[in-house]
Amino acid sequence: MNQLRIAYFDQLGRRELDAAKDKLKQVYPSVNIKLVGTGHDEIWDKLTNHEVDLAINDLRDEKNSFSSETISKSGLMAILQKGSYLRGVQMIEKSELTDLTCFIVAKPEEEAAELHLFKDLYQIKSPFIASNSVEEAALLVASGSGYFLMNENTAKLIKNDSLQQLFLLDEGKQMHQTIAAFYQEKTPIISKFLQILKTEY
Repeated sequence: MNQLRIAYFDQLGRRELDAAKDKLKQVYPSVNIKLVGTGHDEIWDKLTNHEVDLAINDLRDEKNSFSSETISKSGLMAILQKGSYLRGVQMIEKSELTDLTCFIVAKPEEEAAELHLFKDLYQIKSPFIASNSVEEAALLVASGSGYFLMNENTAKLIKNDSLQQLFLLDEGKQMHQTIAAFYQEKTPIISKFLQILKTEY
């Protein structure tokens, strides 16, 4: 196996993947490692059709026949207009956001999958509006139009002084996004990559 093709859910970002890729290259210098960003649902097609060897996705309620293992559990954060809540406040109950619009960052073909995640799995009661990009959602939220959700890893990448980030709680319990690896066959290269990736998250 002289290549490793990895599909990843592009909303998870690729900072950790790039770092793990660089470290894997030191162990397997001759292996060509390819990262492919894609939508949550499209990942399953790529794995089924053997277009990729490994997929990094968030764990939801799908039933599939792929082997999987958890990479990380990342706290969910609500991104709000700065000053919406007192300085020093670090957490917010999702029930407090019910009257605010929740922007779902998703391409048109991904909206249904993301709406299912927010509405059915996270049980968010806010009205929803789709937004094409994090940048667009950030502008809308900075103007006081609502909020959006991200995990704490990707939230760190937002550089916008007009926004405030609060950990999201469900009746006092921290809400998480579980990031997992999926594959049909676990090769030594995949094992090594996952071992490295877990240290990056």
